[in-house]
Amino acid sequence: MMTVNAMALRPAGMAPPMMVFDPTLPIPRLGGAVPGGDAFGQNQRNRRSMILAAIRRLLVNEGLAGVTVRRIAECSGHAVQTIYNLVGPRDLAITEAVTEYSQYVCLTANPNPADPHAAVRMIDRELRSIEVHPEFCRNVCQIYFSESRGIFYDFRARQTRMLHGFLVQQQKSGVIRPGADTRGMAENFMLFMGAVFVEWSDSCLPREQLRQRLYAGYHGIMADAIQPAARWGQTGD
Repeated sequence: MMTVNAMALRPAGMAPPMMVFDPTLPIPRLGGAVPGGDAFGQNQRNRRSMILAAIRRLLVNEGLAGVTVRRIAECSGHAVQTIYNLVGPRDLAITEAVTEYSQYVCLTANPNPADPHAAVRMIDRELRSIEVHPEFCRNVCQIYFSESRGIFYDFRARQTRMLHGFLVQQQKSGVIRPGADTRGMAENFMLFMGAVFVEWSDSCLPREQLRQRLYAGYHGIMADAIQPAARWGQTGD
């Protein structure tokens, strides 16, 4: 039976990420402020970022039950109407907060579409962020078991679209073979990834076992789509 070696899947010489992630802080704008950007627009982006950070702090400290529009307003120092104007109603605001952080984590891996290991690097970043702040990820995954599980599905749909866009870029770069169903691969992997993370949040799955499952799932879904010249290492027995 073919098995996947997690260390073999990690690109040779790749050091564990050293960046410390903190979902409770505002997410910095990658690349910095836009030169010449209007002050009002920049101020609105900064306020929005502070509100989304406050939502994530509430998720860490109080769980989903503690995230109400009034509590978001109190923790962010903004009026309730400002919360609605900048991030929308409660469930949408939570989705925005979780999505912003997750995408930031992935983008800090500097994913290059021409790199066949780019998705593995992003998985490693996700795992590193969990190691630093496990309660944030656990409380997000636990939304799946709540009456507000639509937040979980909305978040997963957004992540699927982002992954699909990246796989399309990899296809154009020659990493993924022409004709491969990039949309189907993105949907299948995010479905698998969501299930694994939910199980981890509910059963305290050891992190190395979580890593192995994610690598194995990615390998199984992508095995036939990666061009032969770009394949990663694997072991069999």
